[in-house]
Amino acid sequence: MKIKLLGTLGLASLLFVSACGGGSNTNANNSNANSNVNNATPVPMTNEAAKTDPNLKPKIEEALKAKGFKDVTVDTSGAKVAIRGTVPKGKLAEVVQVAQEANGGKPVDNQVTEK
Repeated sequence: MKIKLLGTLGLASLLFVSACGGGSNTNANNSNANSNVNNATPVPMTNEAAKTDPNLKPKIEEALKAKGFKDVTVDTSGAKVAIRGTVPKGKLAEVVQVAQEANGGKPVDNQVTEK
């Protein structure tokens, strides 16, 4: 019984190893696959901060000051508009909502803390 089991396992492992070895055409397939990768055209990177409206920062600051949020600053130098500063307790959601509305409904990076 043990000899039959060992013989079967040996034959199975021999077939497995020979199937994994690949044929003589393996290198040709790899070189064809690599040649397609080298023909890729590079995509230029865009600077999202350059697309930011120059009037956006004063517009958001104006809306925040109109609602009484004088300790909040606006930063438009990054890819997203960021708001920083402090607000009274319970006013965090309101300051974010005002900033988003002034930003045209787009999300803002909220870094505001409550006092």
